[in-house]
Amino acid sequence: MTFDYASVAAVALETLTEYGQDVTRRSYSAGTYDPATGLTTPTIADTTRKGVLMDFGGGQTLERGTLIQGGDKRLLVDATGAALPSDHWVVGGVEYVVVSVGEVNPAGTAVLFDLHVRT
Repeated sequence: MTFDYASVAAVALETLTEYGQDVTRRSYSAGTYDPATGLTTPTIADTTRKGVLMDFGGGQTLERGTLIQGGDKRLLVDATGAALPSDHWVVGGVEYVVVSVGEVNPAGTAVLFDLHVRT
């Protein structure tokens, strides 16, 4: 018997669309170097996704082996694209860096990303 995890991913996306909000995945890459100023301007690529930002549970001190600090958040994001440790996420005008990335991935099908983020 084979289970269709793609349908589970579709339900996760529908749920995030209905109850979540737009979040922005911001990827920075090395941009262009200006020899006159000696500065490199990074290139920014933004992608809108669906997600839910929430606090960690009371009393929780570790997430995937990393100490949770005051202000840290948990961000659940759809699996329609990538979620990399080098990404930044913008939610409600606040930009967060990724502390760690978890992936709900039964049988090799990404269903949801579970991110530990920090301002």
